[in-house]
Amino acid sequence: MNPELEKKLQACPNLPSPPTVAIQIIQLANQPDTDFQRIIELLSCDPALASKILRIANSPIYPYVKKVENLHQALMVLGLNATISLALSFSLVQSLQSTKGKGLDYNLYWKRALMAGTACQVLGSFCEVDETAELYLAGLLQDLGMLALDQVFPELYLTYTGQQSHHASLISHEERALGLSHGAVGSWLLTQWNFTDRLRLAVAGSDDPSHIPGRDERARFAYCVSLSGKMAEIFLRETDDNYLQTVTRQASTLLQLNSETFLETLEVIKERLPEIAGLFDTTLPTWDDPKVIIENARESLLLRNLQALKQVEELRINTVNMEAQFHNLEETHRYDSLTGTFTRAYLDQALETSFQQAVAKEECLTLIFADLDKFKSVNDTYGHHAGDVVLQSAARLLLSKLRATDMVGRFGGEEFVLILPKATTSGAEFVCERILTAFRETAHEISENPNLIVTISLGIATHTPAKPYTQVADLLQNADESMYHSKIHGGNQATFFHSIMNKQPVSR
Repeated sequence: MNPELEKKLQACPNLPSPPTVAIQIIQLANQPDTDFQRIIELLSCDPALASKILRIANSPIYPYVKKVENLHQALMVLGLNATISLALSFSLVQSLQSTKGKGLDYNLYWKRALMAGTACQVLGSFCEVDETAELYLAGLLQDLGMLALDQVFPELYLTYTGQQSHHASLISHEERALGLSHGAVGSWLLTQWNFTDRLRLAVAGSDDPSHIPGRDERARFAYCVSLSGKMAEIFLRETDDNYLQTVTRQASTLLQLNSETFLETLEVIKERLPEIAGLFDTTLPTWDDPKVIIENARESLLLRNLQALKQVEELRINTVNMEAQFHNLEETHRYDSLTGTFTRAYLDQALETSFQQAVAKEECLTLIFADLDKFKSVNDTYGHHAGDVVLQSAARLLLSKLRATDMVGRFGGEEFVLILPKATTSGAEFVCERILTAFRETAHEISENPNLIVTISLGIATHTPAKPYTQVADLLQNADESMYHSKIHGGNQATFFHSIMNKQPVSR
């Protein structure tokens, strides 16, 4: 908080201040050796305050089998820290309710404060946060800074044109006008009153607890306080479904409460509100039946869950469709649309992968370059459609003569490349004989000539651990040269590169 604003706060004669009994209670709270007797003596000096402590000890909030008849029994039921926190709550509310200003809706302010305090205590119980009575006090005081700002800047809330029940919008108005929100002012006030560090931090972060790291031991306490104000606003806004969903998400993020558990907390708050209003002798107008709000909340969350399920199902269907489209694209990229063999692009990848594996594992790898003989004359004589039929038939023949681990790809036009992992020269020779025989004996059934025979020329190059290649491009080139050797010597034959490597290389 900037020094100029702090000076204005200190100089304000009407700044909210705790009554004498509250100051004494705070002093006792800060003394580690405080005992039951000292707090009993203090409460006994204020009959109205003592009466409230007895009433809350006998209320359904603190179920006890026997009726509590004196302060000593009340402290035994409530505990020392809880009694101190509750006494402070009653004392401060009684004192601060006399504060009046110009722009702030005080009825709404106290309605929200009582609801937030109740919500904070309920949240603490559900989330197993210690000192739920101190949580009640923190929830009750989280907007204390608004009382101070209304005294120091009388025009601040008068110039606000929105609904004061919409707290986030009100905070934005404060920040635009002053450069800070009432949470910082409330925390500063509690510092002046010597309240505990945990409570001051919770009030400072009530507007936005995101700056409080989850690893801080005070974080869950502060998160309960921040969420309690928003839960109070659920009741004040009545049927704002979007706001309800927002707070439900925040409950899950901050305190890991699922939607069902969150609704349970709203149910408990609804049940406690009349009791709390009676304890504080509030003259506030009765709020609408919270039961209706809870029912609307359940219906809203049910619809949201159904919508979420629908979105999940739509997402699943979209994912399936996208996977199918991706699979189709992958198939299109991998397989040649005419022959069903690998495309040139995928063939290049398969060649590189097969070669790297052969080198790494010191295995053989044979490449066969295949080219249909006199294929141009088929296109010239019978047309390109007939040529396509022959290419399809040739691809089926090649695939039928290979092992399941072998691969065939269309290199371009009527050229094919066969990849034979682990195949030696003798193994490749056997495969080539099968292919050559199949092409010599198979008629490609085209309408113009059902007995058309098209032979094939093959070139073979083999990588072996004894005679390795350093790169797959050389292996492919040698298979290509061997195929061309077969082609210029009449076709319909297979040539091994090792049989021509001592001769002059053949130029294509």
